[in-house]
Amino acid sequence: MNDRLKYTVPLILFAITVGFAFNNDFRDGSFTLLLMVGYIMFFIVVKREDQSEEPDNSGIATASGIPRTPYQLYHGDELNFSDEELKAILTKRFPYYNQLSAIQKERFLERLQDFIANKVFKIHDKTGFKEMPVLISAAAIQLTFGLKKYLLPNFEFIHVYPEEFVRIHDTICFLEGNVSGHAINLSWKHFLEGYATPDDGQNVGLHELAHALYYQTFIVEENIDNNFRNGFDDFNINGNKVFAQESKPGNDLYSDYALKNFQEFWAESAEIFFEKPAAMKAAYPELYDTIKLLLNQDPYNKIATETTL
Repeated sequence: MNDRLKYTVPLILFAITVGFAFNNDFRDGSFTLLLMVGYIMFFIVVKREDQSEEPDNSGIATASGIPRTPYQLYHGDELNFSDEELKAILTKRFPYYNQLSAIQKERFLERLQDFIANKVFKIHDKTGFKEMPVLISAAAIQLTFGLKKYLLPNFEFIHVYPEEFVRIHDTICFLEGNVSGHAINLSWKHFLEGYATPDDGQNVGLHELAHALYYQTFIVEENIDNNFRNGFDDFNINGNKVFAQESKPGNDLYSDYALKNFQEFWAESAEIFFEKPAAMKAAYPELYDTIKLLLNQDPYNKIATETTL
């Protein structure tokens, strides 16, 4: 159905119905109610139609061309990336992967293939790139590489926007990324910037995936990694000490946004742990050691995992 017609026509009819109801003082209430229910059901059907539509493009394409829908939808289990394709992308754009041993690289690729296959990628742009599902999924594997549970199954959908996107909730808010319901939402521009400068402590991919890992563990409470769940109590203890310290003048390892609440503090801790491990270890050694045990990784010593999983 034409995108404009399928929304405009019902809205016009709905407005006419509301006008009819007011002009007749709702005397024919049952008829009015029936029409309103009918329009609501129409919108539900249209919404489901939108969610089920898929573009003609087969695979993630870099070629020009406008898809039939305002977004591109890709099921990860249909992308079928070869290991060689993944290696080429990771070697060029993902510094973490290049620091791994040969055995760890094999394990990373296995997990990456598994993660991609379990997600649906919705790209809100005319064209998509192979790097989008690969690198975003790689960020998830980086964060969870020392854990046994790494799929984050609650988050079936990954939405990729070209730049900042808008969330309307009470007030209009521009976001670089967020986690909502069953979706992880990211600005591709800011995601790439996070990995282009891997030592500035700012990485929106790691930030949002840290939120997702917490949500999977403590809110959904399914597919839980016991090492992470059991170790988070120690993070709460040491993290609260650092949170209080960073709130005082003269301490600036964390941003002001991280001090907004403890959830943001946790997410930014993950960013700093991977991108500025020396600075965290020097300023807050107990917190660094806590996160090292929590995630079973030691980026300061360039050790991806302390034990073989």
